[in-house]
Amino acid sequence: MSTAGFTLRHTGPEAASRWLAPAPSWGGTIPGLGFVELRYGNAVGRGDSFAQFSVAGERLPQGVFSGIRFGRAPLPARARFQVGEYTGTLSRRRSGLSRDGRALRIGLAGRAYRYRRGQDKRVHELLRQGIVVRVTRDDWNRPVTLDVRTEGQADAVDLSLALLLQGVYTRHLAQGGRWFSLPGRVLNRTPDIF
Repeated sequence: MSTAGFTLRHTGPEAASRWLAPAPSWGGTIPGLGFVELRYGNAVGRGDSFAQFSVAGERLPQGVFSGIRFGRAPLPARARFQVGEYTGTLSRRRSGLSRDGRALRIGLAGRAYRYRRGQDKRVHELLRQGIVVRVTRDDWNRPVTLDVRTEGQADAVDLSLALLLQGVYTRHLAQGGRWFSLPGRVLNRTPDIF
């Protein structure tokens, strides 16, 4: 798959308050890979302080990411994730000042990835040598559509991972978002401190 793209749309019910709304989901069709759905849920076997996000599709490797709960989303803290048969690893430099410096470093299926915020806070990019998967949300806070564009020979594992990361709370990958979200992230970890 060289330069190509597709759009996923919000499939969950709307509600007046985002705090009272059911967990959102997105769905759509990926050319050549069929229907895919993205959904939030409870982290299986990890307790109430953990959240989960999953990707399931017809011919796309299933992905599951769980981490410490931040609202309904998992944080990339104490994270566990898997795409198809592959279990991933994740790290980041908290002191990084640039977009690349703050990017998540991901190991999956013998590949090295970086996941970073784009120039616009609605854009996130998954990069590995020779490929870019760029996901643009129509709204950074309550997206209705996820527009996905690829460059290079991105395969089903790349796409599944890029979609899986859409449900992970990553606002702190930017310096401004880091300070904005700090109080909530600290409070979320309070039970682990005491």
